[in-house]
Amino acid sequence: MDKIHIPVLLKESIDSLDIKADGFYIDCTLGDGGHSFEIFKKLNSKGLLLSIDQDQYAIDFVKDYYKDSLKENWRIEKNNFSKISELAKSLNRTPDGILMDLGLSSRQLEYSHNRGFSYQEENEPLDMRMDEQLGVKAKDLLVALPEKELARLFLTYGEERYAKRIASVIKKHIADINTVGDLTRLVYRVVPAAHQSSKNPSRRVFQALRIVVNDELNSLKLGLENSFKILNKRGRISVITFHSLEDRIVKDFFHNQVDSGSGVLLYKDVLAPTDEEIRENPRSASAKLRTLIKN
Repeated sequence: MDKIHIPVLLKESIDSLDIKADGFYIDCTLGDGGHSFEIFKKLNSKGLLLSIDQDQYAIDFVKDYYKDSLKENWRIEKNNFSKISELAKSLNRTPDGILMDLGLSSRQLEYSHNRGFSYQEENEPLDMRMDEQLGVKAKDLLVALPEKELARLFLTYGEERYAKRIASVIKKHIADINTVGDLTRLVYRVVPAAHQSSKNPSRRVFQALRIVVNDELNSLKLGLENSFKILNKRGRISVITFHSLEDRIVKDFFHNQVDSGSGVLLYKDVLAPTDEEIRENPRSASAKLRTLIKN
């Protein structure tokens, strides 16, 4: 398998962790393994890396792609990073640094294994589960939620200005919506042409559905709280966000720790990709890196 995902803010995020060769580090979102492998290369035999992902396809890919590099001190676990406390406790070490990259990988978008993460894969079903053991699919939400609740979902989690119109047309045509293409074509019909940019107008609807299906924002809140609790004194937590909802959660959490005297910010402002990185990897354009040091 070819490795297709380009890790966002790779040098900046690794530098932000100030990695010690014999330290313990956790990558909360393994993805294609780009960030994890860079951390692992900086560790000696006494160092330890724990990489977490709830997507079994990502784990299988990394174990195959990095099979010649994997050693006992690179542990990979299938789980949601909200359970980070339990996973770290089982290893009997406290982490010196924790990294969260909250974006979807290119592999999840381009090789989604029929889960419909991308609005460009018209023939895929409306699933959107990172972990296929989760019970509720995106299509289930469209069917089960009343129009008013569906509109609230699009507005709250997608910040979609035409949420009411979109919810209304979805409920009217729900019997005809089975695939990604069925949904995107409806959204195109509803969103006025004047407000359709070069990006697909259904991207906010897909974001909202994916967030709710995977309970992403609640997982992030729990993950941040649990990560900071288990972090060593002077340990660092670095988070890469890609949209305003998750970035607001991270920003508020970090500033609350600073205000309480529990932590300090490594950077006064966020770190963003350079123009060169954005040219090489357009998907990095909205990324923001924040780092908190525990007092």
